[in-house]
Amino acid sequence: MIRAIVVDDEWYTLEEISDLILLSGKMEVIKKYQNPVKVLEEINSLSVDVAFIDIEMPEIDGLTLAERIMEVSPDTSIVFVTSWNQYAVQAFDLNAVDYIMKPVRKERFQKMLDKIQIDRNRNKPSESSELTIRCFGKFDIFIGGTPVKWERAKAEELFAYLLMNHDSYVHKDLIIDNLWPDYEPQRALPILQTAICRIRTIFSEVRDELHINYSGNKYCLAAHNVDCDYFEVNQALSRFDKDDKNTYLSIDRAFLIYDKGFLSQQGYIWSMERDEEFRKTFVKILREIIGVFQCENDINELIRYYKDLAVLLPYDEEVNYTLIDLFKKSGYHSEALNHYMWLIKILLEQYDTKPSERIRKFFE
Repeated sequence: MIRAIVVDDEWYTLEEISDLILLSGKMEVIKKYQNPVKVLEEINSLSVDVAFIDIEMPEIDGLTLAERIMEVSPDTSIVFVTSWNQYAVQAFDLNAVDYIMKPVRKERFQKMLDKIQIDRNRNKPSESSELTIRCFGKFDIFIGGTPVKWERAKAEELFAYLLMNHDSYVHKDLIIDNLWPDYEPQRALPILQTAICRIRTIFSEVRDELHINYSGNKYCLAAHNVDCDYFEVNQALSRFDKDDKNTYLSIDRAFLIYDKGFLSQQGYIWSMERDEEFRKTFVKILREIIGVFQCENDINELIRYYKDLAVLLPYDEEVNYTLIDLFKKSGYHSEALNHYMWLIKILLEQYDTKPSERIRKFFE
């Protein structure tokens, strides 16, 4: 995992870039700084692979900061972030890996990540897992970088179902009831068996990592050392401890993954219940984290987690009112307005309603 620091005097941009890094799955943020002076005080004790640096900052500008970092840690890659392209030539004169403009676009950020990997992994063996599974948003499986071609939609759905219940034996009758409730049992059984055969064929070359066991009329998908976002989210939720802030980082990344929705593009009725379970668990955890930062009166962290909570509960008046109030009290007036406009759009599109009178009056 590539270790990164982010330096930006604007809190909102600092969090935006940190979230994009987390979502990439290729890097981890080991430290965030709003004060560039603090970076110089700590750089000797940090093992940093990449530094994301805002060029325009008070006290020390980003170009000067980068020069001093490279004096101490010459192997650290530099990525500049700024609103002004006039710095591009200077940035690359400093041998920066890349240079991205605010506001940062996800597509542009991904291209920058690719450049960093090429730069840091040149002449190094790839560390990517041979079997990769993505369950949030679009359902994708790759074996050795090649996407799996199912040919049969029933085999794909069965695999997704067994994956959701991985390492647990599920009776074939229950599988049929959940996946093909409208089929007669005598017709559904051959479909199930054919789909099982297809899955075993597809994953035969990675049977050490993933295979299907059968015992007592029950099937079990066993998976080991597999790069799977579903496993990652489950692990983050199960290991969360509100008294251990080291677990918060995993929750941050898990939430960014979950935000795409569990198997949301597949249209499986049975997966909707699991997606709702995820949502309720995230709501519970986010409220616990918010409680911790309320006790510490950490406004910036409160804003960050209230933003996530608002995504899960856009219809909750208290959550949205509190977030907007925190924005305004912190001087983030444009962010308060942006959230209000987002709320208007989401409530109209998803719930055919509008923000409460209390929230509307807040802006009036």
